[in-house]
Amino acid sequence: MTLSLRELVETYDPAKSLGQASTPQACWYNDPRILELEFRTVFSRSWQATARSDQLRQPGHYVTSELGGESIVVVRVTDGVLRGFYNVCRHHAAAVMTQ
Repeated sequence: MTLSLRELVETYDPAKSLGQASTPQACWYNDPRILELEFRTVFSRSWQATARSDQLRQPGHYVTSELGGESIVVVRVTDGVLRGFYNVCRHHAAAVMTQ
């Protein structure tokens, strides 16, 4: 029997004392419904690391990454500021940076 997402989440009791606590069930780590729920409730509401500062030391340095299913590019521009963009060309819907 497959549990609904609500039933699955409710199997975890965060109010248990440390002596009685356990980790979430193993299926939480590979159930796509849990991942989608985390994208909506955790990752979309907080900052996410995409690179280390030593990867972006000089103007023109960039990194690409995927966050929440979206391809992004972070670049250090000529004034030294870091800027992040969706890694997609608005005209052709193709990736701007591919490395």
